[in-house]
Amino acid sequence: MSFRVRKLSDKPSSAKLWAGRAAAILTIAQPVMGIYHQWKRRHTREKKKEHRLGVLKRTLTVLIAVLVALLLLAGIGKAMMSVRSLGISNVISIAGVNLEKDDRGFTNFLLMGQGHADHDGKNLTDTIMIASIDPDNTQSAVLLSLPRDTYFLKTEKMGKGRLNTMYRDFRSYLIFQKGVEPAIASKQTLEYLGEELGTKLGIEIHHTIKVDFIAFTRAVDVLGGIDIDVPYDIEDYEYPDENFGFEPFVIRAGPRHLDGETALKYARSRHTSSDFGRSARQQQILGAMAHTAKEEGVLSDPAAITSFMKIMSENVETTMTLRELIGAAQLGQKLNRDNIISMQLNDRNALYDYIIEPGGMLYTPPRNLFEGASVLLPVSIPEFPVTWKQPQSFAELIFRNREIYLDAPNVAVLNAGAAPGSARKLATELTRFGFSVTKIENGETEKRESSMIITPPEPDAIVEFFSTLLDIEAIPAPLDLPDTQRERATIILGKDYRYTPVQDLIK
Repeated sequence: MSFRVRKLSDKPSSAKLWAGRAAAILTIAQPVMGIYHQWKRRHTREKKKEHRLGVLKRTLTVLIAVLVALLLLAGIGKAMMSVRSLGISNVISIAGVNLEKDDRGFTNFLLMGQGHADHDGKNLTDTIMIASIDPDNTQSAVLLSLPRDTYFLKTEKMGKGRLNTMYRDFRSYLIFQKGVEPAIASKQTLEYLGEELGTKLGIEIHHTIKVDFIAFTRAVDVLGGIDIDVPYDIEDYEYPDENFGFEPFVIRAGPRHLDGETALKYARSRHTSSDFGRSARQQQILGAMAHTAKEEGVLSDPAAITSFMKIMSENVETTMTLRELIGAAQLGQKLNRDNIISMQLNDRNALYDYIIEPGGMLYTPPRNLFEGASVLLPVSIPEFPVTWKQPQSFAELIFRNREIYLDAPNVAVLNAGAAPGSARKLATELTRFGFSVTKIENGETEKRESSMIITPPEPDAIVEFFSTLLDIEAIPAPLDLPDTQRERATIILGKDYRYTPVQDLIK
């Protein structure tokens, strides 16, 4: 057999050449692909993190905006920490910031409720409350409601008008005249409104939260309804429907279980009672919602919390950042559910009759001065010019001396030599400023040259407070004063007493 021998070529074959090139390319590409895959994994994680943070922020926005209105206002702020039950690990892994405080250590919120897009009062904020939180000293919340008809004769940035229209009007001004994007216009308006109210009341508003009717109605339904003890019959035959007309709303006094729609009507109806009665019902409903949420364990149910988020994420606005929202949740943990003070500005001022209530700092001026509109202005001393000194003085006392109001002492005002009517006049003033005056009498003691406040054997912060406020010396009780005329704070007016409005006594 013959063989044919051929010389091997010195050049590599085409196949070997491409194989070598492929190996070299792979050698270079592997690190590059590794870098790419690392980038892709990191990018995916970042996108997921961004999504989670977005969900977290919407969740916390709902919890703070709605549950602050439900929990803080009803005094069970500790339940705010139930946000942990959502199962969102970022709630506990991302640190919140400490919220701003004023010089007394209080954080102040403006809470508002408004109609939804289909409501005839769209963007009207008919529910307005200030919530001042003291998480460290008294672990308390002070709530001050303002009527929707409160009128601002002027403001620094927002013009003049009724309080319930200022959000709507200024937001529209920013959008249609200044060309501001709606979302930015809404937030800026919330910030400005907080500043304006803070200026009027002499306090700093740190954060603003706004919730609409949809959030309110569906939140009640998620809770399975609420139980309310209706204090009096409500017969409202002019309740606004959703077609710019009216429908009857009737509910009788007594225990009632309300669904979301009925609860909203109960909160909004104003033809049987005044706006002040409506404010009281709104606080009653918020308290009932908070109680139901706690007692039924709703706030520890992830599905219920998810429902809250789904229902209300598009119906809540706030000026708060993500880290501030987390900080607010931490703040809520410190509150004592029993340390809640509720007040409202109103027109029960005893100027025209003998009806007087705490917060009676407003009055109704003639309608012809306001194009036929019914508005409320602050009572001013002197009458002109109109100032906010009375509401400011009230806010000063209830916010900055909250420990006195938490103690809720009974006060006796006795006349023992002062001009006739002096005891009644001082008692009326103290009542307007939220104190419980239980005795207004002539003192069953000899006439005195000097006024006094009875001091007990042991130091008492309540007696010291009234002594400082009224500039009346605290001394031991006269021996002839019967025990039946004494209260925790007993004020005896002597011949030297001259009435001075509380607004001029606050230092």
